[in-house]
Order: sequence, then structure tokens, then C-alpha cells
Amino acid sequence: MFGFSVRTWPNGFGSPKATGSPTVAGSPAPVESPKSTNSPRTDIGEIDTRAPFESVKAAVSLFGEVGSPRARPVTKKTKAEEVYILHTFLVIFVVVSDDSQNCRKCKGSGLPDLQRANRTLQELTNKLEALSESKQAAIKATESAKTRAKELEEQQSLKAQLGTEAWKLDVDTERERYKTSSGELSACKQELTNLRQDFDAALEAKLTAFHEAEDARQAAKTNQERQSQLAKEVAMLRNTLDEVKHASHQAQEEHLKLIAEKEVHLLVHKSAKEVAEKDIKRLKEQYGPEENLEVKLEEATEAIKVVQEQLHNVRTSDFNSLQAVISELECAKKELQEVVAEETSLRSSVDSLKQQLEEAKKKHYEFETKALEAESALEKMQADLKNCKSELVTAMSRNKGYRGIELFKKEAEALTAAAKEADEKLQIALKEVEAAKVAEKLADDQIHNSPRTDAADLKGQGSARRIRLSAEELEAMKQKIEACKNQADEKVAALMAHVQTINSSEDQVLQKVEGILKESDDIQSEIEDALKRAEMAEAAKKVVEANSRNGVRKQRMKSENHLMFLKKNLSVHTKKQRILLLYRWLSH
Repeated sequence: MFGFSVRTWPNGFGSPKATGSPTVAGSPAPVESPKSTNSPRTDIGEIDTRAPFESVKAAVSLFGEVGSPRARPVTKKTKAEEVYILHTFLVIFVVVSDDSQNCRKCKGSGLPDLQRANRTLQELTNKLEALSESKQAAIKATESAKTRAKELEEQQSLKAQLGTEAWKLDVDTERERYKTSSGELSACKQELTNLRQDFDAALEAKLTAFHEAEDARQAAKTNQERQSQLAKEVAMLRNTLDEVKHASHQAQEEHLKLIAEKEVHLLVHKSAKEVAEKDIKRLKEQYGPEENLEVKLEEATEAIKVVQEQLHNVRTSDFNSLQAVISELECAKKELQEVVAEETSLRSSVDSLKQQLEEAKKKHYEFETKALEAESALEKMQADLKNCKSELVTAMSRNKGYRGIELFKKEAEALTAAAKEADEKLQIALKEVEAAKVAEKLADDQIHNSPRTDAADLKGQGSARRIRLSAEELEAMKQKIEACKNQADEKVAALMAHVQTINSSEDQVLQKVEGILKESDDIQSEIEDALKRAEMAEAAKKVVEANSRNGVRKQRMKSENHLMFLKKNLSVHTKKQRILLLYRWLSH
């Protein structure tokens, strides 16, 4: 469809069978292309789909082309080619060693993270086991409470058969048991609150230690970045210092050149002066004193003045250039001194940063030790908490449990019914007292209306109406009245005391019910908190596992990319192209 076909070569370049060919070292291998004159068709392309190398011998033949003794090359390799190949091998070795070191560093940095994740996993599993144990203990406590309720129901049925005295004795024993169990429960609660406070304090200390460790890590990172920046600045300053030194050296060389040129000019002028003096002497000898020597002398003096002026101008120009060079040298020296001062200050700052880094490392180590101590203290507190929970479970098993609430309610209902009965009895007693009073009035009326009183009235003239009884009847009446009053008072007092005891017992039962309900609410809230902590721990575990998987995946992708790059680029036919591609890859 596209005008070319794909064909694999069984004996192509890179296979072990192709190494025995008598090729000359240094010459590129023949590359077959669709444009070759040997191919019968020019519209068919060939793509090399084979592996880069099939064996170790084939891999060595990619760079060295090691053949059999029969296929040794005629010409030897030049030293430049051997040096170039050795250089490429060294560069490849350096890159591979750097990659291996980076892999080791990544492995070393990942190991503590994995250890921490394993620690957190173990802690979370321990917490889950503790929660499951507490749940099982609560289930056992409920079962024991149910069995206790059944036993109490059976005991109540037995008590109803035995009588009130045995029931009272059992109630007293149960009260004593309840008092002891409530005391133990309050002590366990106090210990639990203390353990909670210690646990919260340890958690806060651990969090602060982690925060301080993170701050120390961030400070170390910033210090490292600052150190790298300072190192770069120091390198730049060293480069500038080298440039300044080079410039000062060039200025000194130019100054020496100028001095040499000046000396040359002086020598030239001296030679010219000597030549002029010789000419003057020769002219004096040629011409006698008769001729106009004054005119010639003036001309010679003028020429000498001109030459002197030229010499003066040259000297001034040389002096100015020398002063400029000296000023440039002084400026360069000042800049050099400033650069040296900056370098010393930077070195001192680098030393201070190194000290700060060491201090941060020490603090980090101290924080890690503190965190380990806090973890050990936390484990101890967790063990104490487990012991307290077991004691609490035993105390709750001694207590009547949740079904005891129903029994207390039934007792309260029974007490209210007894109170109602006592109220009814009290009303009946009051009615009896009123009836006794009515009977007393009737008796008084009968006594007053008796025939004895009428006869006495007839006998006594003007005497008041009086009751006359015998001593025996009067004493009997008094005794009856006192007995009735005493009976009524005793009944009323007994009923009132019974009502008060019933009311107090009702209040106690209600208080107990409220306390048990509060305890059940507290236990439910603790169970919910424990479940929330377990969920948070599972979420943290998932996050740690995801982070570790992502790190391993990234490292694997990097190694696969490197291998793919090598496989793609090593499939080039010619040796020079392979070396160039390897050099480019290593430089990148």
C-alpha cells in the first residue's frame, strides 16, 4: 500500500553469525537502502525489526567487532579511534555508575519510608485487634448481664416463694455488691480518664515532634539550596577573578610593551641626534668660518627644537598612557581585593550554614529519639489502657449490665405499687380514726342522754349537767381511748416511714438507671471514636501504599525509557553513528 515491505535479516549486523566477515576495522558497515544500485526494485523499503543484540558476543561486536582469527582485519586501528572509543566507554561507565548510585540512594531513601509504613501498619493492626478484643469483651459482658438477669429473675421467683425476710437479705447483699462494683467502676473510670489525658499528651508531643522534624527537614532543604546557590556564586566569582587576573596580566604585558617601545623611540632619537651632530661637524669642516655659519646654526637649532618638542610629546603621551595603565591596574587590584573579601565572607557564610545544617541534623536526630520515646510511652499507655479495659469489663460483668436497667425499672414499679398500697392503707387508717372519733361522739351523746344523768339532774337542784360513771367504767373507757389513739399513731407512723423508704428507694433506683444510661452512652461514644481512628489509620495506610507504588512505578518507567532509548539508538548500522548517538545521549 505504501510502497515498501518489512523484512527481517537472519544474518544481519548485530547477530553472532555476522562477526566472521572479513571487514576492515574503521570502515563503516554497508547499509542497504532502497536507493542502492544492487537492489532490483527501488520502491521497496526495508526496516530492521530485529533485537539490538542477541548475545554477549554480539553486544561486544557492536563496539569492537571481535571476529574469529580467520577474519582478522588487515589494517590496524589508529590511536585516535582507540582513544575515542575508550573515552566513550568511560563516559558510558560513569553514567551507568551514576545511575546505579542514584538507584541505591532512592532505595536507601525508600527503605525508611517502607519501615515507617510497616510500623504504622503494625500499630493499626494492634489497634484493630484491641478494638476487636474490647468488642468481644463487651459482647461477653452483655451475655453475662443477660445470664445475671435470668438468675435474678429466678431468685425473685424463689424469693416470692420463700418470703419477705429472705428477699430483704438478698436485696442487702445485692446492694453491697452494687456498692463494691460501683466503687471499682469509678476507680476504673478515674484511671481511664488519666490514661486518656496521658494518651492525648503523648499524641500532642508526637505531633509537635513530627512538626519540628518537618521544619528541620525544610530548613535543611533550604540550607542545601542556599549552599548550592552560594557554590554557584563562588564559582562565578572565581571565574570573574580569573578573568580579572588575566586582564591584569594582559595590562602588565601591554605596559612592558609600551616601555620597550619607549626605549626604542629613545634609542632612535639618540641615534638621530648623533647623526645630526655628525652632520654639523662635517658641515663645519666643509665650510669655513667665512661663510654664514650663524644662519645654519639657527636652522640646526630650530631642527633640534623641533626634535625636542617631538620627544617631549612622545614622553607626555607615554606618561599619560602609563598613568592610565597604572590607574587601571589599581582599579583591578581594588576589584580583586573586593572579590577576595566577598569570597571570604561567602566562605564564612558557607561555614555558618554548614554549622546550622549540622545543628539541624542533630535536632532532627533528637526529635526522632523523642518520637521513638513517645511511641514507646504510647505503647505502654496502650497496654495500661488494655488492662484497665479488662478490669472495666470484669466490673461490668459483676454489675448487672444493660438488662439490670429493666430489673431496676421493675423494682421501681413494684415500689410505686407498694407506695400506692401504703397510701391506700393510710387513707383507710384515717377513715378508721374518723370513724373512731364519730363513735366517741356517739358514746358521749349516749352517756349524756342516759337515764342516770336524768335522775341526777332531778335530784340536784340547780346543779350543772354532769356525767356520773363508776371508777371501773371510767378506767375501761380511758384505756380504750388510749389504745385506739396509740394504734392509730403507730399505723400512721409506720405508713409514713414505709412511704419515705419507698420514695428514697425510688430515687436511688432512678439515679442508678441514669448512671447506667450515661455509662452506656460513654461506652458507645468510645466505640465510635475507636472506629473513626481505625478508619483514619486505614486511610493513612492506603496513602502510604499508594506513595510507595508511585515511586516504584516512576523508577521502573525511567529504567524502561533508558532501555528503550538504548534499543532504538543501538539499532543503527554504522559504528560511527552509534558512537555519536551514545555521546549525544550521555551529554544530555
